[in-house]
Amino acid sequence: MPQRRPSALAAAALLALAAGCGGGDPTPSSDDALTVRHLRDERVLRAIRLDCAGADAPICRRLTALLPGLAPVPDEICTQIYGGPRRIGLDGRLGGRRVSLTVGRRDGCEIRRYDRLAAALGRAAPPAPPGVSAGG
Repeated sequence: MPQRRPSALAAAALLALAAGCGGGDPTPSSDDALTVRHLRDERVLRAIRLDCAGADAPICRRLTALLPGLAPVPDEICTQIYGGPRRIGLDGRLGGRRVSLTVGRRDGCEIRRYDRLAAALGRAAPPAPPGVSAGG
């Protein structure tokens, strides 16, 4: 059964972040860097540091474009399907602004956001869950 989740605070935080990331030239500044954490419950499975002004600039440009779409929609209706305990956390600077967010898989809306974020991460994508081969 779908559930309405008030997420005004989370939406406001992400929208403020996205406002600083949208429009203009998406070229990262020299002090931009992100740490991507892949978590299972509270355990860190892997942490990767992205150099947004260097070799990881294409990933950071994708993330800059994606962040506004990761904001929860106020009063959105989400399917109540649990996608597992995995989460992705982003912390650091992007577009000269502070970034701190975590996306999980606790319902259909979060699963969609998680999958979009995972696809944008390139070399920093989540590791395959145990028992799942990358080749199919």
